[in-house]
Amino acid sequence: MANEITNNYSRVFQLIYNQDKISKQEIAIQLNLSLPTVTHNLKLLMNNDLIRNDGKFKSQVGRRAVAYSVYARKRVCLGLEMFKNYVTITAIDLKGTEIASDKLLLDYSNDDNYFQQLATWIKSFATDCGLVDDQVIGLGVGIQGLISYDRTTVLYGKILDCTGLKTARFEQFLPYKVSFFHDADCVAYAEHDKSDDHKDTIYLSIGEHLGTAIMINDRIYSGEQGRSGTMEHVTFVANSDRLCYCGRHGCVETYVSISSLLHDDENLNNFMASLAQNKANRARWETYLDYLAEAINNFHMFLDNRIVIAGELLQFINDQTLAQLKEQIANLTAFPEDRPYLRLGSVLNHPVATGAAIPLMEQFIESI
Repeated sequence: MANEITNNYSRVFQLIYNQDKISKQEIAIQLNLSLPTVTHNLKLLMNNDLIRNDGKFKSQVGRRAVAYSVYARKRVCLGLEMFKNYVTITAIDLKGTEIASDKLLLDYSNDDNYFQQLATWIKSFATDCGLVDDQVIGLGVGIQGLISYDRTTVLYGKILDCTGLKTARFEQFLPYKVSFFHDADCVAYAEHDKSDDHKDTIYLSIGEHLGTAIMINDRIYSGEQGRSGTMEHVTFVANSDRLCYCGRHGCVETYVSISSLLHDDENLNNFMASLAQNKANRARWETYLDYLAEAINNFHMFLDNRIVIAGELLQFINDQTLAQLKEQIANLTAFPEDRPYLRLGSVLNHPVATGAAIPLMEQFIESI
C-alpha cells in the first residue's frame, strides 16, 4: 500500500511536470485515479512546494477548473564552468529555464585561496538571484578532464593540472552539494536538452580544445572506465609533429580544436572577421574545414549516429559552411548516405555551465 501511495505521488508530479498547466480532473482521467486520490496528492505536492495553483482555465459554462503547474523557481540548480583564466556560472529552474548568469575573471590555482574566492562569488551570485540555501539542489561543475563515476574526483585533468581534485575542496566553503562533470559531457547535456527528438548523438564541443561526448538513450555513454567519447585523442595523423596536451602526437585535438586553428597572438573573433580580406587566413580556414570534415567522417564510421557541432565554434558555422562540410564529407565517405546526419547545435551561451546544472535538475525530478 505504501508503494502505491508513493507511486501515485510520483505519477501525479511527473504528469504535471510534463504539462504546462493541467486540471485535477484531467490528472484523474490521464492517470486513471479517483478524484480524492488526486486531491490528496496535489495537497502533498503543494505542501512540499513542488507545484502551485496557477490560476483557472477558461470555461464557457459552469465553474472554471483550477490549473496546476510545477513551482519551477522554488528549486534551482547552479552550473559552473571552470577554465584557466575565468569561470562562468548559471542558475536554472526545474523547467530548465535560465534565471541568471555571470562571469568572473579568475586564474585557476589549486589552493584554498582560489576556492574560497570562488565560493564567495558563487554565494554572492545566489544571493543576487534571491535564492536561499535550501532552494539550491546543488552545484554542477564542468571541468576539462575525466571524472569519477561518483562525480567527486577529477581522474585526469591535464589542461588545468587538476588531477585528483575533489568536490570537498568546494564543499568546505559552500552550503550545498557539488558534483563534477566532464566539460564535453556538459555541452552534450545542454544541447540534448534542447533537442526536438532526443536521438542518439555524437556531440563535438569545439572550443579552445576539442571535446566529444556520446549520448545514447538520453544518457551519456561513458564506458567501463569512463573514457568512452574521448575521441579527441584518437590518432588522426600518424607521425605528426603536432603535440597534444595528452603527450601524444597527431591526435584529432591538434587538428580540429580552435587552438589548432589560431596562432598564439590571435583570437577567434578577429580571425573569422578577417577571412573576407585575408587570403592566407582564408586558406587556413579552408584547410581547417578539410580536417574537420575528415574527423567527422571518421567518427561517423565508428558510430552511425547523428553528429552535432557545438561549442564556441558554433557561432561561426553558418548554413553555407554546414553545406560545405556536408559536401566534403559526402566526397570522403566510403558508404552512400540516405539522409544527412550532421547538424549544428543551438546553445550559444555558456553551454558547459548550463550542461553542468541539467543532470542535477534531472536527477532531482526523477527522485520525486
